Amino acid sequence: MVGLKNKIMQDKRIIHGQLMNEHRKLANEIADIKANSYELNEEEKRKVADLQRRQMIIMKQLENLFK
Repeated sequence: MVGLKNKIMQDKRIIHGQLMNEHRKLANEIADIKANSYELNEEEKRKVADLQRRQMIIMKQLENLFK
């Protein structure tokens, strides 16, 4: 039973790392978009909003991961 719990925790740590990497990639994409222009056009605003929505989904997954 202890071995199974350790395996589950190890799997959760791997998933946590993957989700954090994806969140960081999205943050970098947002930063790149914002760095390219002083004022965002509508397409850029939509793209940033979509990326931020995806970040929120990841954050909810991270929150639920260790419940």
